[in-house]
Amino acid sequence: MNRDIAIDYLRSSVTVLVVAHHAALAYTTFSHYDPEHYMRSTAPVVDSVRWMPLDLIISWNDMFFMALMFLISGLFVAPSIMRKGAGLFLSDRVKRLGIPYVIAVTLLAPLAYYPSWLSSNAVDQGNFLRGFFAPYVWTGGPAWYLWLLLAFCILVAFTCQIIPNLMKKLSWTASSARNLVVVFLAVSLLTTIPVRLIVPPEQWIVLVGPLNVQAWRLLFYFSWFLMGVFLGAGDLGESLSRDHLKYWPIWIIAGSLAFAGHGVILVKGTFLPGMPSWIKSTILAALYSISCTFISLAALGFARSFFKKAHYLADSLTGNAYGIYIFHYVFVTWTQYYLLTGPIPAVFKFLITFLTALTASWLLTALLRRTIAGKVL
Repeated sequence: MNRDIAIDYLRSSVTVLVVAHHAALAYTTFSHYDPEHYMRSTAPVVDSVRWMPLDLIISWNDMFFMALMFLISGLFVAPSIMRKGAGLFLSDRVKRLGIPYVIAVTLLAPLAYYPSWLSSNAVDQGNFLRGFFAPYVWTGGPAWYLWLLLAFCILVAFTCQIIPNLMKKLSWTASSARNLVVVFLAVSLLTTIPVRLIVPPEQWIVLVGPLNVQAWRLLFYFSWFLMGVFLGAGDLGESLSRDHLKYWPIWIIAGSLAFAGHGVILVKGTFLPGMPSWIKSTILAALYSISCTFISLAALGFARSFFKKAHYLADSLTGNAYGIYIFHYVFVTWTQYYLLTGPIPAVFKFLITFLTALTASWLLTALLRRTIAGKVL
């Protein structure tokens, strides 16, 4: 696949949102810290100062950005399989996703959660690592995305090995791309509402060790990844053209209205006394799907409209975005930890954490890439 600046820059922009998301979690009004069981806290570090607008940022991001990341990741799967073959593709994916994942869950995750342990009552008992790597406690933090993406890639690669022409048969054509909204919305509704009715939103699937994922979104994420795969199997420049995404300003309004409705129902409860819980769950899942679909497609349309020319700084961010995702959490939690006792308003603590984590992880990634490239050459 030839480079698509709009998609590249959108992917790195979502990575920046991920950093901002984690930087904000210490300062939302709903965040809480459990000193008895620090791993049950909403975030590794939770400050006493709060800023309510960060609640909106967290909720807004949670509506769409992980689904969009799986979609974007899926766009590059089909061209890679067609070019390399399923076997070589899978080998490359294991190296690119599996090795960083192992490093993240064994080295980076303990570093990121150590400040949380220092603030807990468990610090008097010692043995941080033994407790961290205990069954049903061990977590990889944001690295869960890597193992799940690798699992999706494995499923697609094996399927293509069995059915070699699958990508060509299921690729999106320019005519079918005109129904982007309809297809995305239908798939989203079908993969969220039935699951949401039987799976609580707070339930996570823990397979073994740090292999975990939010249960009710598993099928939803997989469906968005597959839609990315099928889009990438066709002419991406045509299927995700400006013409097919030209209504993005309207979509962002529609997504915002659904987001607002979801928030009102979630916070205020139902407006009709005695409404069955299954109806509320259905409405919440539907509004979530609507909001995610319209906001994500609007983001694609925005990127296609405004990300047209390459820029040095944007190219640097794009080239280092993967490393930023992997490393940023350590810088986030330690910055938040050192700011705990500072008499600084929450908004400034958030900005300091965000800028520090983004800059530090960016520089570290660039340095590592340059070092590795130098050794290879």
